[in-house]
Amino acid sequence: MDLQNLTSPKLSSFSHLTEGYERNSPIHVRLAILGSPGSGKSTLSSGLLYFSKLFLFKVDAVPEVAKWHFYKGTDFSEPEFELKKYDEQKSLENIYPKELEILICEAPLIISAVFSAFYLGDSHPVSVELYNRALKEKSRYTHYIVSRKLVAFEEFGRNESELQAEKLHFKTVAVLEKMGINYVVINRYDEHIPLQVLSMIGAIRNCVSCPVSF
Repeated sequence: MDLQNLTSPKLSSFSHLTEGYERNSPIHVRLAILGSPGSGKSTLSSGLLYFSKLFLFKVDAVPEVAKWHFYKGTDFSEPEFELKKYDEQKSLENIYPKELEILICEAPLIISAVFSAFYLGDSHPVSVELYNRALKEKSRYTHYIVSRKLVAFEEFGRNESELQAEKLHFKTVAVLEKMGINYVVINRYDEHIPLQVLSMIGAIRNCVSCPVSF
């Protein structure tokens, strides 16, 4: 019995979900998922993780440590908190093995630069420090994706109101522009979006247009 063929993406029992796409190999993708609170970062990250697994990629997702702090009741208002959060997020991200083909980062390191600039001001020493740190680390991600109101706003699990979240979206874009980072904004979500994103970043290809080999 050929075990390799049994695990081939072409013979996957999930082929009805992959819409004629096949995986490209080898790939080494590091996705930075950005977005304001309640914009759907977790929804997008979960969808990308799910569909990446359907194509049998070695994939994992890095959670956002800020959520843990929220549930623990941490005081977010302390200026030093963003520095601590940055260090924790980076340490967590660094745990994941380099041989992963796709790593989905729900809270890339630029997040702390965005939040500190928003709440403390661009010229605050903590904001300047985090901006410079994020600038040095921006190349650790291969693609930057900004989620934009992919789901209805929910106040549960976050400190910000919907109005603050809207302003944070524009601050996120402003920081990305200032850093000279290319990014893509996703402004809707359905079952096709993860496939479209994976295709856009070169992880999968549509086999309807694939050349036939003999």
